[in-house]
Amino acid sequence: MGTQALFDRGAHGYDVLTSQEVWRRHCREMAALVPGKRVLDLGIGPGVSGIEMARATPGTRVFGLDFSIGMLARARKAVAASGLELPLVRADATYLPFRDGAFDGATGHSFLYLLDDAASVLRDAHRVVRPGGKVAFLEPSGIGGFTHLRAVASSFGQGLRFGTSMALWRFFSGVHGSFTATSLAELLVGAGFARPEVTPTLGGLGLLASAHRD
Repeated sequence: MGTQALFDRGAHGYDVLTSQEVWRRHCREMAALVPGKRVLDLGIGPGVSGIEMARATPGTRVFGLDFSIGMLARARKAVAASGLELPLVRADATYLPFRDGAFDGATGHSFLYLLDDAASVLRDAHRVVRPGGKVAFLEPSGIGGFTHLRAVASSFGQGLRFGTSMALWRFFSGVHGSFTATSLAELLVGAGFARPEVTPTLGGLGLLASAHRD
């Protein structure tokens, strides 16, 4: 199954699992890592990430991008219901339809690990982010053994939906791939970004990475 078909088929489930306060809070916190007037949210999915970042930073205009028709259909409904002005663009993140330096920052929320060529996406993100800008990504951690089982079990303490979403996130990252702090930092540096910082989050199941565009 191709990447677009995978995202289209998973749009409803992803919408349900991300429409919860824990995910929303993480999206709002991510907004603080990429200050500026124009921020590009790569792989906006059903819209939760871009909407919450726009709410957290009223002075920032967030642009949402996704390749999946199904995801964008849900994002358009969510944006309309939010009352926010949040432009949505359908495009391949490997070939971003924006000029060099068009944005102050770029983000991705559980996005890179699903891609066939995350390095190419980050290289083009580097192109469209201006010098002095920043990027931030939340991705699944590759922790293994009993550590991840304990982390998933603990996540149910924050509610059934959140625990279920963490269990599914762990399952899909086992299928499609995950990162260590080192591999995620190296991926960002390889794309041209500098001074990467990677910290564990979501009980160790996730990694929050940021880097600068010098």
